[in-house]
Amino acid sequence: MLSNIGKIDRLIRTAVAFVIVFASIYIGGLWAILGIVILLTTIIGWCPIYALFRLSTTKEQEEIPPDTSGEHEPRRGPRRLLK
Repeated sequence: MLSNIGKIDRLIRTAVAFVIVFASIYIGGLWAILGIVILLTTIIGWCPIYALFRLSTTKEQEEIPPDTSGEHEPRRGPRRLLK
């Protein structure tokens, strides 16, 4: 599993997670679960939603390999000659 969360993204996620967890103490409900999930993705450095959409906020954008299965190749129509 490769990291797809960059440093700035981790800082933002950490802050948001703590705000959600502490706010859930006063608000109540199941908001703490959302905060914990965000915090866990921050700790492991991998977000399944980013992976689903092939997104990455790391500087090394080559970490997520492109789809090489050939299923999504563009269709090619007839070629026109340029003059």
